[in-house]
Amino acid sequence: MKYGLTGEIRSVNMIEKRIKEAQKLGYKKILIPESNKKLLQENYKLDIIGVKNIDEALALCKLRKEI
Repeated sequence: MKYGLTGEIRSVNMIEKRIKEAQKLGYKKILIPESNKKLLQENYKLDIIGVKNIDEALALCKLRKEI
């Protein structure tokens, strides 16, 4: 994931290919930019969570207090 100076999570290229690779590697849950999640066309066998900013991502990873 890429993020800007204000903590927003920016979209990434080739998200479908990245998700397929994560699935192939056995991941069960992944975080991706919310802007990319809106564009997904396929269904996947893993839990895909869209995040808007770094605080939200850290909270979901239990590294920071819930927002």
